[in-house]
Amino acid sequence: MKTAVTRGIFGLLFVAIMLAGLLINDKLFGLLLSVICFGMILEFVLVPRNAGQKPSVLYYIVGIAYILLAMVLLRVLAYKDGSFSGKLPLCFFILIWCSDVGAYCVGSVLGKKSKKLAPTISPNKSWAGFWGGMAFGLIGAFILQRTSLLDLPIWAALLLGLVVHCAGVLGDLAESAWKRHYGIKDSGNVIPGHGGFLDRFDSSLAAVPCGTLLLFILNLI
Repeated sequence: MKTAVTRGIFGLLFVAIMLAGLLINDKLFGLLLSVICFGMILEFVLVPRNAGQKPSVLYYIVGIAYILLAMVLLRVLAYKDGSFSGKLPLCFFILIWCSDVGAYCVGSVLGKKSKKLAPTISPNKSWAGFWGGMAFGLIGAFILQRTSLLDLPIWAALLLGLVVHCAGVLGDLAESAWKRHYGIKDSGNVIPGHGGFLDRFDSSLAAVPCGTLLLFILNLI
């Protein structure tokens, strides 16, 4: 019970900080991205060292580039019209959160009777959770479009919701495989009950580039 309360309190605090950084002004937005980026890179560097391993230079180049790409593209999304607006980055995060919530809720109810999504990487993830996350992501995209927060045609909003969900699952699995390789449960403990920066933004690292690429291909940004 205490763990659930702690997780809930810090989860709400995390959302409040994200909303403030995305919506108030460009300075807070820049500060938010800088803190997140620094935190993820620090965890990426320290985890293998703490495990007593010495990765190759390629490990650092590829991993840090992977992290930086998503952060740079969030800035591109925020300044797509030449001036700052955190609405589109916020929509990306809302879609990711909807997907996560849907996967957790449906997976918790139906996951035991469903086939596992990737049993050797993340035994708790199921196909029921995958489809539940997709449904919630599409519902989230529909609501965002109808409330004009996501300024896209309805078909494009739903397609973005689908791409963000699928890419987010891949990002989550990639981080799970990385943690399993180094024998850790969480990438850090900066957010009590939620783990580290990489635990919170693993889905975003894949979803943001894939979603942004989609919008570029469709000539919508």
